[in-house]
Amino acid sequence: MSAILSIGASRNLDGLNHRFMQEIRALAGEGWRLSMRQERSNGVHQLTLFLEDHPEGESLDEMTLILRQFGARVLMDWILEVWEGELIQKRLRAEYPHFHDRERRQIGDKAAHILKRKEEVSKEYIMYRISHDQRILERLVEVLVDYGRIHVDGFLRFRFQDYLQAVDDAVDSAVDEYTMEKEYNEFIHLLRYFLDIQESRLEVVHVYLCPGGFRLLDEGGNPVNNEVVDGISRDYLEHDEISFEDLLISALVTVAPVQVVLHSREEKPVSETLNTIRAVFGDRLHRCPGCERCQPYTSVMAPKKMQP
Repeated sequence: MSAILSIGASRNLDGLNHRFMQEIRALAGEGWRLSMRQERSNGVHQLTLFLEDHPEGESLDEMTLILRQFGARVLMDWILEVWEGELIQKRLRAEYPHFHDRERRQIGDKAAHILKRKEEVSKEYIMYRISHDQRILERLVEVLVDYGRIHVDGFLRFRFQDYLQAVDDAVDSAVDEYTMEKEYNEFIHLLRYFLDIQESRLEVVHVYLCPGGFRLLDEGGNPVNNEVVDGISRDYLEHDEISFEDLLISALVTVAPVQVVLHSREEKPVSETLNTIRAVFGDRLHRCPGCERCQPYTSVMAPKKMQP
C-alpha cells in the first residue's frame, strides 16, 4: 500500500474526503484499488489517499503523477467553494466585529459574488477567470507533484498571498456596498416617514424629466409653486453640486401628491432616481406611456437649473 498524496488543514476535511471518494470511484472498475484515511492530530486534520493495488503492467509512477494532478484539481475546487467562505468570515470577524451574524452572512455572500464576478460575461472576464483558476491549480500541482503533501493553511499563507489579498479586498468592498445599501434603506425609510406625515397638497403632480433637470406641473398643466419648492430652487442656484435627482425627490416629498406621473423622453429614465421615487411613493407612482404633453417638455432643450 502506497501513500499517493496527503492533505493537511486546520479545518475539518469531511467534505473534501467525500469529493475524493466520489471522483475515484470510477477507477475501481479498471482494477485500481484506492482508499482514503482521515485523521486528526495536534489540531491538524489530515487526509491521505492510498493506492492499495493496481493492474499488472500499469506504471505506478505514472498513476501516482496522474492522481496527484487530479488531487490538485479537486483540492482547488474545494478551496474556492468551501475554504473561501471561511476566509471571508474570518476576515469579517477580525476586522468588522461590530456586525452581527446575519449581517456577516449577507456581507459574506456579497464578497463571494465579488470574487466570482458572476455578472461578468465578457471575453475579457472569461480569460481573467481562467487565468485566476489556472494560477491556483498550477501552484497546487507544483507542490503535490514534487512533494505529495500539502498543508492548505500554509500554502495559502506563503505560496498564494495574492489570493488572500483578493479575498480581503473583496470583503472590504462588500462591507462598503452593504453599508451604502443600509444607509440608502434608512434614507428611504425616513423619506417615507416624512411623506406619511405630510398633508397632500396636490392630487396629481406630473414630473417631466428633461436633459439637465425637470419640471413639475399640476393636473391643469400649471407649474407647481410653493414656498418650499421655491426655496429648494434657490438653494440649487447657490449650490451647483446638488444633483437635480436629489432636488426632484425632495420636491416631491415636500408636495406629497396623492399620485406622481412620470414623463420622460427616454424609455428608461435615470434608474437610481426612478428606483428611489418608486421605493418612496410605491403605488402612488405611475409611468406615462406617452402623451401629447410629453413632447414639448421632454424633447426641447431644458434649462440647466431646476425650474419649478
